[in-house]
Amino acid sequence: MSEKELSNYIYALLNKSEEAYLMSIEIINKPTINYRTEGFCFFICNAWELLLKAYLINKAKDINVINYKDDSNRTIGLDECVEKIFTSTTDKTKNNISFIRNIRNKATHLILPEYDYILSPAFQRCLTNYNKFFKKQFPNYNLNEKVTPYIALVNPGNNEDVSSLILNPANLLLLDRLKKELNSDESLGQTLRLISTKKESEADIKYAIVKDSKDLATIINVPKDIEKTHPYTTTDVVKKIKETLELSLGPNHGFTPNKFQDICKRKNIKSNQDYCYLFEYSKSKIYKYSDIAIEYISQVYIEEFKNQKKI
Repeated sequence: MSEKELSNYIYALLNKSEEAYLMSIEIINKPTINYRTEGFCFFICNAWELLLKAYLINKAKDINVINYKDDSNRTIGLDECVEKIFTSTTDKTKNNISFIRNIRNKATHLILPEYDYILSPAFQRCLTNYNKFFKKQFPNYNLNEKVTPYIALVNPGNNEDVSSLILNPANLLLLDRLKKELNSDESLGQTLRLISTKKESEADIKYAIVKDSKDLATIINVPKDIEKTHPYTTTDVVKKIKETLELSLGPNHGFTPNKFQDICKRKNIKSNQDYCYLFEYSKSKIYKYSDIAIEYISQVYIEEFKNQKKI
């Protein structure tokens, strides 16, 4: 196989891997589908397998590296790929893939209740790991050009009694086992915020407040704990923005503390208490930032980065 043919084959693997990855995001974020847990695991495992095969071939410059030695007509599976690449038994990416693969295997043989809300932090970690590995090994491939790699699940409110959906009595312990496995995995938390705005053009949903109504909802202003709403120092927030940018722009995003300060100055971040709060202590003043500051500054930088590349 020529170098060009090998390159084309690697690209085809990456393209199929991306398709499976996009399917996993699409199905996990579909509120009308009751097959999200199984569907996500099937597609993300397939995405990982194709990505790891592309990595092995690219590293060895030989397509036969993914074939079984005693049968060239068969290629190795996800488990073999993982063992070849992630050699440490404590590797967090390896452990997360194994966790997702176990869910996939259970879903193949059992009837599972919908665990997507419970497992979504581990699912998000899997997507994050996939992004980091893909962009590090294949930086010239435009991954996530039209998609944001995040899970957006809303708690259905009935996950406490989810075990009642299991038809096979032997599966009653499955939920407890999954929770134990989940606790051992490094997961990503998720937060949903609804922000009220008077600008209709910026709103995703509309609501109205009717005085003296007993049937409609009312808005309750809850006192804020600023230490909790604005927990990030400048060092923390720059680090988190870099992690976000790596998913969308890859490792060569070029974001620096100086560029952070530049955006803060141009967008008046430090004068907006939704984004920043000045803590005045006895001998010092410290600016601390919120989650929405991270989201907003990341969005601003991504737009400016892409516009600059078009010039």
